[in-house]
Amino acid sequence: MGFFWSVIFPIINLFVYMFVFRIVLNTRWSDSQGATEVALVMLAGIVVWTGFAETISRSTNCLVEHANLIKKVVFPSQLLPAYLTISSLVNMAIGLPVVVAMIALLTYASEPDAHLELDLIKVAVEGQEHPKTMINEGSLLMGETDPDGRTLRLQLSRGLSSHARVRIEVGGTATPGEDYVALPEWIEIPPAQVKTAIRIQPLADGIAEDARETVTIKLVEGDGVELYMPERDLDPRQNMLTVQIADSAAPALPADHELRSVDTVGPYNFEPGYKPLGLGLSMVVLPLLFLLQGLFTVGLAFFLSTLNVFLRDTFHLVGVGVTVWMFGTPIFYPAAMVERAGFGWMLNLNPMYWLIEAYRDVLIHGLWPNWMALLAFFIVSMGVLTVGSRFFKAQTHRFPDLL
Repeated sequence: MGFFWSVIFPIINLFVYMFVFRIVLNTRWSDSQGATEVALVMLAGIVVWTGFAETISRSTNCLVEHANLIKKVVFPSQLLPAYLTISSLVNMAIGLPVVVAMIALLTYASEPDAHLELDLIKVAVEGQEHPKTMINEGSLLMGETDPDGRTLRLQLSRGLSSHARVRIEVGGTATPGEDYVALPEWIEIPPAQVKTAIRIQPLADGIAEDARETVTIKLVEGDGVELYMPERDLDPRQNMLTVQIADSAAPALPADHELRSVDTVGPYNFEPGYKPLGLGLSMVVLPLLFLLQGLFTVGLAFFLSTLNVFLRDTFHLVGVGVTVWMFGTPIFYPAAMVERAGFGWMLNLNPMYWLIEAYRDVLIHGLWPNWMALLAFFIVSMGVLTVGSRFFKAQTHRFPDLL
């Protein structure tokens, strides 16, 4: 299958790690990211790490594997680690267009779904050891003098790098401006935001009603988004929801009461760290990232291949070390989880974390990388390359005898 393995192998790994980390462990980079976005974030990290790990694993034993070539002919042995580094980068370059194609397909060939959603609250049921019964917050009875009202979420399946709008149709038996604060016709969703709160704030009118009044909100048109159409009744994602307002004996509120000017639309648990998918001019930085990765990996390759000539167990230790390093790098889980666990210092000492985050910003978010992190990676790469190449060169004359 030739170079197609460069595409197939990362995708196979993606399915394995998606099953373990996303489906079984329910890992998410943020509450705003769906399964597709998580898959692309993981895939970008897997492709980069596979290229790095391939270089380290193969180059560690390259001098021993080519011992006959080094002993019998005049051969520049430094070409072996360099060749394997370039070969791995080429294989990685073949896999990266798959990531770019999926980003382009998801970002520009389809629009995110917009739907209404209400918070669910766990309710303990008598006799149940672990309460799992869920009730809808919006279906609870709301009084006319309820100071908090009820909040619905207008939610997108994924965030956008530009503004999106959804037109709503408000109906029901309640009268806007008298029974509740009137809502705007169009709801704006700012860039990099996937949740917008729609607040139903009741107003006391001092009139006794026999029946509860209702406020029905229906999504009727999307600008930059598609409207989600539920296929089952119990689907929490809906395009129409109803909130009930109960009668109250309280007197009517004054016309200039502050509730009449309350913000009925606003951000809902806004996540400043959320990055929408997209492609941008930042992809011109990819050659620089390739160069930096090549400097770092070839430096390690020089050092480890030389060390393996003296200590043959180095090859086996590197295999274990690469696995530990992989799971210590936020490839299958967000870096925020490491920081919350109190191990943020590990990220500050992990050059591959800096590099993978730069690739993710450039490839899947259309953002410019963190230049300070790239500068730090360049300094580390030059240090590793200097030490590795000098160690390799100093021991080159001993290779024929040791091999």
